[in-house]
Amino acid sequence: MGQLRQFPAIVIVLMVVSCAMMLPALHAVSGGNWEIARSFLYHGIFFNMVAVVLGIATMNSRPRMPARYHLLSLLGIYVLLPIVLAAPLASLITQMPFRDLYFEMLSCLTTTGATIFDRPSLLPDTIHLWRAMVGWFGGLIVLVTAFAILAPLNLGGFEISQNSQSLRGGFSGTSIEDASRRIIANTRLIAPIYAVVTGILALALILLGDRPLVAICHAMSTLSTSGISPLRTLDAAGSGRAGEVAIALFLLFAISHRGLNQRILRFQMPRFTNPQVQLMLISVLSVTLILFLRSFIGAVEIERQAHFDSALRALWGSIFTVLSFLTTTGFESHDWRTMQIWSGLPDPGAILLGVAVMGGGIATTAGGVKLLRLYALYRHGLREMDKLVHPSSLGRQGEGDQLISERGPQIAFVFLMLFLTALALMMTLLSATGLGFDESLALAVASLTTTGPAIRVLGGAFTYNDLDAVAQILFGIGMVVGRMEALVIIALFNPAFWRS
Repeated sequence: MGQLRQFPAIVIVLMVVSCAMMLPALHAVSGGNWEIARSFLYHGIFFNMVAVVLGIATMNSRPRMPARYHLLSLLGIYVLLPIVLAAPLASLITQMPFRDLYFEMLSCLTTTGATIFDRPSLLPDTIHLWRAMVGWFGGLIVLVTAFAILAPLNLGGFEISQNSQSLRGGFSGTSIEDASRRIIANTRLIAPIYAVVTGILALALILLGDRPLVAICHAMSTLSTSGISPLRTLDAAGSGRAGEVAIALFLLFAISHRGLNQRILRFQMPRFTNPQVQLMLISVLSVTLILFLRSFIGAVEIERQAHFDSALRALWGSIFTVLSFLTTTGFESHDWRTMQIWSGLPDPGAILLGVAVMGGGIATTAGGVKLLRLYALYRHGLREMDKLVHPSSLGRQGEGDQLISERGPQIAFVFLMLFLTALALMMTLLSATGLGFDESLALAVASLTTTGPAIRVLGGAFTYNDLDAVAQILFGIGMVVGRMEALVIIALFNPAFWRS
């Protein structure tokens, strides 16, 4: 373990991924799919040997700037690791170009879930398991790096917190070994509970009627908010609405990191006094009410308002789908279409895109702007309005206000402007490839919020297979930027950061 700690982070991740290839190999063996088993086995052994050689060759290197080193390592993981992840698939799915498989694995690793496999029933179960495993592992990377790397750097949402550390005092003065110990310590704390919670959800879905593979994939996708599924939609899942209720409960882990933080041994569910949980409840309930009233008015016009069962199904479909998009998972409820049938109105997809932009909690696997940043802007707006009426008044200090630093709202506003600028730029570039406005908007939101299933709001006609090579590259860049966040990218390429 002491020598392993001296290996570069990207080499350690490569070793973990190579060992993880043994699981789909065993799954393929259990099903008698020897060709698939050999592909994952051989690639796992080969890349493990490559990782060991690279680790030995680079273990004595001492980067001058630990902060820059770890951010570059994180960027390298998202850019280079999909090549390794796609290698077993390339030998199995020879009719697809490698760039499509790279796109698929990058989407899984960034927990986006933008799949090129628009007919999942044609794929073997082992490949679906591998996709879900990559998404689950990508979620674990997000959680570990949030506490071990981004928090000491005041990035990833921690920059608006009261108890955040400064850049110099928190990270740049420590050694690579200290940072590595922090990564290993957080992995030991987070990974077990992350795996246990995933297993609990998978067991619940199996008991509710899902096939074991479907249950495991959906459990991994829920905890990682990747939205990866071996099914085309949740309609085909055997667990039905009961399974959706179970998934909705476990989506709360994407609202607050309270259950997956450094105090993980004293595990607690997110409290309702948490401002992120409160904002989630307000957002989900208010958007659901708007959608329900819209549907009810449509049902009145076609004289279907008396269908009480359809109304209840439409209500649940709205709650589940809005919560799923808020956490940037992208699952659609079986009853989401019921709402449209009941009301006779088209899909309110633009609302779901706006909800996805809001995102989940900081230091979670969710993407988007993040709820704590929006809460900081909301509290700042209320405070400014109070000062207009009572210029000499003192601000209130509730639990939420104590989480926000004095410069928190300013930094949150800067991040929001950066996000909107990136969204406009992504839309412009995608439009230049020949895509229409609706497609460009949905793709830009899907990439920057890591909500791949968001293109379903366009209807069933458009898929990621319709993207050409340039659009795929642009979307891939958007996924990396959305996963690492704009402030991290700017900090990484800031000239002053390199001169430090």
